[in-house]
Amino acid sequence: MLNKKICMLGALAVGKTALVQQYVRSIFSDSYLSSVGVKVSKKAVTVKKKDPLKKDVDEQEVNLLLWDLEGQDNYSAVNISYIKGAGGLFFVVDGTRGETLSVALMLRNTALDILGHDTPHLILVNKNDLKDTWEITDKVLASLSHSGLKIMLTSAREGFNVDLAFNTLAEMMVTKQNEQQ
Repeated sequence: MLNKKICMLGALAVGKTALVQQYVRSIFSDSYLSSVGVKVSKKAVTVKKKDPLKKDVDEQEVNLLLWDLEGQDNYSAVNISYIKGAGGLFFVVDGTRGETLSVALMLRNTALDILGHDTPHLILVNKNDLKDTWEITDKVLASLSHSGLKIMLTSAREGFNVDLAFNTLAEMMVTKQNEQQ
């Protein structure tokens, strides 16, 4: 079984902890408690292992180690020791707060400079259940997506795309590992 570390990065109160709780325990809580340092959760999953040389698809068991890092509103404050060894990254944005996108993009640049620009990652625009109050427009997201960023809309409250996001990143990590072998 593979072990893969995923780091959750983003500004304060974007929903990193809520996404992890929804994915690991299928729960959502309205009460907000700011994460301090890092909280690690674990979930075993089975992902499709794509092999370009084979027509069939194998399955791979993966232990995901989910590192929920405290929110950072200052992109230079990334604790390098927390993200070292990460196989994948989520940059979480709160769709109702436009400034959190800028924070996520700065954190992305910093983290990828440390880990390498080929590190599998996704930008999660969270709080899709509040889409009518979003400050981040579809036009902005389309522009970022067109520039090559992989973006998914999520709602930790409703569970919308949460499993899909984690499973997609897990598949990206397994695919990268297979390509390197």
